[in-house]
Amino acid sequence: MFYFSWYGYKPNKKMHLIAPRIKTTKEISIVMPVKDNQRGVESFLSDLFETQESQLLPLEIILVCDKGESIKLPSNCSGYPTEIRVLCSNGTGPATARNVGWQNASGKWVLFTDSDCRPTSSWLEAYVKASNGSIGYAGSIRAFGHDFISKYYESQSTLMPPVNNQAGSACSPDYLITANALVWKNALEKIGGFNEEIKIAAGEDIDLGFRLREIGDLSFALGSVILHDFNDGLFGFMKRFRRYGKGNRILAEMYNLNIKPRRFRPRKRSLANYVLAHIQYLSMLWGWHMDS
Repeated sequence: MFYFSWYGYKPNKKMHLIAPRIKTTKEISIVMPVKDNQRGVESFLSDLFETQESQLLPLEIILVCDKGESIKLPSNCSGYPTEIRVLCSNGTGPATARNVGWQNASGKWVLFTDSDCRPTSSWLEAYVKASNGSIGYAGSIRAFGHDFISKYYESQSTLMPPVNNQAGSACSPDYLITANALVWKNALEKIGGFNEEIKIAAGEDIDLGFRLREIGDLSFALGSVILHDFNDGLFGFMKRFRRYGKGNRILAEMYNLNIKPRRFRPRKRSLANYVLAHIQYLSMLWGWHMDS
């Protein structure tokens, strides 16, 4: 289900790039920042090679760890039909890690995801089918679990970008969410990639989407589905929305937007969802008022 954006950002068009059509998944490099999630990496790789047919695998997978961390690849990864590379960033946040990844990518297209995501059989091929000349695509992000918190994330479309209502088309997202977003590498080079001044995992992908809209079009690729594992419980729920609240304040200051958190009703009405919606609002408000 689509929801219209409340960000209200209107890009200052600088150019209108048209990307070449994607002919094969072998044009795609996957980039994944990893922080303290060895198990997530193992689950992701296992699911990827179990769900994707060999002709639909990407060109490469680039894992980017924080400074001082290491990623252990599964013992059988030497038998995988796709190259897996491990790089290291300087530890200044996910924006830096993703920049390290795409700048070292060999593919024409860069597919961003996270280590707490699980690919499905449609994940890669659907981007080829959705290719239409846009410079970036927003895939579908659904919940992996079936607990009440995961169901809330799913019903709220928390990790799905809303429709860009200025575009007048349900095919255009307002921005991208890097749990499942494909971007033309040439476009990343044009805008300089992610803004490394945003140190937290919140707002950096929205900012990227806003700047991409200044030079080309974004589209949805809803057939591309990845599952997000929300396995960190209520405490993780509060931390995530506190971070999102802080990210919103950063964006508000950068783009002069009025996006202070406000109360809202859950889209699926139940006592549990009303409670979670209230906790979400309070957590975002807390993050909004946090010091930079």
